[in-house]
Amino acid sequence: MNRYPDSFYKSHSILQVISEHEDLVKDVTEVTTAGRVLARRAFGKIIFLDIQDFSSKIQCYAREDILGSTKQVFIAKQLKVGDVVGVRGTAFLPKSGEKSIKLTDIFLLSETTLPFPEKYHRLVDQEARYRQRYLDLIMNSDTRKIFQTRFSLLKELRRFLDDRGFVEVETPIFQHAPCGASANPFRTRHDAKGIELYLRISPETYLKQLIVAGIDRVYEIGKNFRNEGVDPTHLQEFTMLEFYVSYWSYRENIVFVQELLREIIQRSTGRLSVPCNEITLDFGAEWSHVKYRDVLLSGTGIDVLEMRNTTELLVEMKRCGVEIEHEKAESMGSMVDKLYKRFVRPKLVQPTILMQHPAYLLPLARPNDEDPRVVDSFQVLVNGWEIVKAYSELADPELQRSLLEGQSQSRKDGDKEAMFLDEDFLLSLKYGMPPVSGVGIGIDRLLAILTDQRNLNEVVLFPLMK
Repeated sequence: MNRYPDSFYKSHSILQVISEHEDLVKDVTEVTTAGRVLARRAFGKIIFLDIQDFSSKIQCYAREDILGSTKQVFIAKQLKVGDVVGVRGTAFLPKSGEKSIKLTDIFLLSETTLPFPEKYHRLVDQEARYRQRYLDLIMNSDTRKIFQTRFSLLKELRRFLDDRGFVEVETPIFQHAPCGASANPFRTRHDAKGIELYLRISPETYLKQLIVAGIDRVYEIGKNFRNEGVDPTHLQEFTMLEFYVSYWSYRENIVFVQELLREIIQRSTGRLSVPCNEITLDFGAEWSHVKYRDVLLSGTGIDVLEMRNTTELLVEMKRCGVEIEHEKAESMGSMVDKLYKRFVRPKLVQPTILMQHPAYLLPLARPNDEDPRVVDSFQVLVNGWEIVKAYSELADPELQRSLLEGQSQSRKDGDKEAMFLDEDFLLSLKYGMPPVSGVGIGIDRLLAILTDQRNLNEVVLFPLMK
């Protein structure tokens, strides 16, 4: 015999009960809703219940002369904090001014067999919050707000791109040659096919193959995996948006990305000035545009475009107090990246466009026509975090092969983050790829900034735990 019903009709979510009847002054609207019991308070013959669904919380008002003695006893003696109930009644506004439901019936839909954390103490142990995210979402309103913002952010991103003619696609997670970023991949094995594979670090080369196929505006929102160190600003499994637009350069994408970010931030949070880390980030103000070479020269005194080899650069890095642990295994790109992350990135707080990276940092990007030592690229940095990376894509198959072969050699020489040689991608370029610009946006980092979180685990529903 089943103890609980298999369904329950809800005429309203709790938020709908509250928002649709804000001006009630008398009992006029019958509602049927459901939620989890968070608190119970008895005052003589009247019992108050607080119930909550993911949308909101509401007070329920139970009187024996309306509800009946059997149901009143059930509420008083059997119902527990944590139980899931369905309720029927009339929405009304009592003298306290707190929207409530005057109960005419109540139904037990499921019950907890474990004690719930006390409402006013919430769930505060960080590891418990991450491992039992369901309890964290039930007990902590701040956590619910973070993930409500996440769901809204993803919805708005899709709406923005769909409205502008983009096509959403899915590309493989398992890859023979992970390419598209400088990162150490995770390895795995496909037993049925008897092959070694990698988890993708980026969908970039697959999305570009779809550009070759003629899908002029394409995007994917999905998980990437990078086997790197974990800190509050890095996760080994994270969510990215990547999109590509045929016939655009990075210049058009700078304008487009600013429009995209401003609109989705406004629609997801209701504002463009965002409190973060005890400052206010103003996405509505004019964004600074700076060049990579200039800010690194200003911060370190090193002109990275004039460094002819790693030996010269190493001398300059030591002058700045930066030690390299494995000197022979380091490439020019990884060494310059260390300088940038130490001396430049933390200082870029307000939304900033960082442009024209040295070519060896982005081997998939198009060299600049006036100075091929740099590429046509940009990043958006906010609060010292990189949230966007974008560039004009390299369409020349011979140059692209040469650059990826150089990356492959660097990997053989010990650089674990150098790119793999992706033969399928290189083959597609021989059929002709139109001018194109691509963008990657870190969803987790963007959300952390918008919700004032210092740790990315706070904005991921189920972060990886030991």
